[in-house]
This record gives sequence, structure tokens and C-alpha cells, in this order.
Amino acid sequence: MDIFIPILALGTLGLFFGVGLAVAAKKLKVKVDPRLEKIYGLLPGANCGACGGAGCFGFAESLLSGKLSLGACRVAEEKSRQMIAEILGQELKEKVKMTASSHCNGGKKVKERFIYQGIKDCVSANVCLGGQKDCVWGCLGLGDCVRVCPFGAIKMTDDGLPEVDKDKCVGCNRCVEACPKKLFTLIPSEKKIYVACSSCDSGKDTKAACPVGCIACRKCEKACPYGAIHIVDNLAVIDYNKCTSCGECVKVCPMNTIRIRE
Repeated sequence: MDIFIPILALGTLGLFFGVGLAVAAKKLKVKVDPRLEKIYGLLPGANCGACGGAGCFGFAESLLSGKLSLGACRVAEEKSRQMIAEILGQELKEKVKMTASSHCNGGKKVKERFIYQGIKDCVSANVCLGGQKDCVWGCLGLGDCVRVCPFGAIKMTDDGLPEVDKDKCVGCNRCVEACPKKLFTLIPSEKKIYVACSSCDSGKDTKAACPVGCIACRKCEKACPYGAIHIVDNLAVIDYNKCTSCGECVKVCPMNTIRIRE
């Protein structure tokens, strides 16, 4: 008979706590916007973070709260963007597709100042006197950009340079953020011309370090009929709002620094 008393007590306590938890769950239940799951289901699930949100789910929450705009996601397909805009009751603005481009063509053409035997990543090498290359502005060739790209859009070539696959690149900006030399920029996909150099050294010093670097000769500046290219800090810089990809600057560049994107 004595055994039934603790059983009854435990049963009563269990019932009490169960009812309490049920009431608390109902009272404290967080109301979830029914649109959240729909929007999340339309996002690519890459969780690249390029939008500024905490992954795709965080981006969906930020869309609903108004903290981020739909244009912040560079990865979503156009059809998905259209459907998300309809869910939000917004008008979809035309998206300009951006792809990454690396502004260095030195690679193995540039000699090494010393033998680097540290951790095989660009950030670590850059800490050591700016890296092992004669050109302190150029690519170190250790592939940080390749490792951070969530879409497999970058590979290292035999020349020790990163090569971007425009068909795979979605302009997520991860390579731009990862490169310690700041060699990557996002360029409108329809623009074909780019400057494959980042050196701001004098023309003489650049030429001594790299056989394909910009020497600031201004021939490109003079040849451009649209005023789209200028020398800034000893480096050719393209204004893509004016550039028509006519290729005149490519023809006159004596160093083969200004190139056409494949």
C-alpha cells in the first residue's frame, strides 16, 4: 500500500508540470509569418552570406522585417526573385548580373623574392612582408579565393592565377572579401574589358617586377573614344558606366595588361 503514495505523488506532479508546459507553450508561442517558409523555400540555400543576412533563412527574415531588400541576394534565380517579389507585394527591379574578375595577370611570370614555407594560404603569406612575389600588389597564388567560393566558380591555372568561370559565378562577393591583396572586383557580366593589374607603383618599378603590369603610359586613356578609362595612382581604371567594350584600349596597351574577358 505504501508504494502507491509515491506513485500517486509523482503522477500528480507530472500532470501538474505537463499542464503548465502546455499553457506556457500556448502563451509564449512566437507567431511566425506564414510567408517566411515560402520565401525560404524559393531561396537557393547556398548560405553564402553575401546578402548580409545570417544565411538564406536569416535573409528571408530580414526581407519580411524590411532590414534587407530583395536585390541584396545576388544568387537567387530570376524566376525565384519574381515569385518572392509577388509574395512581398513588391515590384521587382531589373537585376544587373555581376561576375568577379581578378585584376592580376602576373602569376608565375613574376619572380619570387624569397621561398615561402609557411601556411599555404594567401592571408598568412601576405603577413610575411607582403608575400613572396616581387610585385607586392599581385596574386600570391595560394588559392584562398578558390576555397571560399561556394559555387566552384574559381580555379587556379597552371600559371598560378585564379580563373573565374562566368557561367558559374553569381557575384556573391566572397572572393572579393577573402583576397588579402584586394584583387577581385564585381563587374557587370556584359562588360568584356578589364585591367589585369593592381599595381600602383611607378611604371618603371612595375615593369621591373612584372612583365605584364600597367606602366601608366596613358595610351589607353588617349585611345578610348568614350572617356571611359583613366590613369589613377599609376594604374588604368575603367569607368563601366561609360565603357562600351569597344576594345580600343586593348589594341594599344603595350604591356597586354588591358584584356578581354573570355
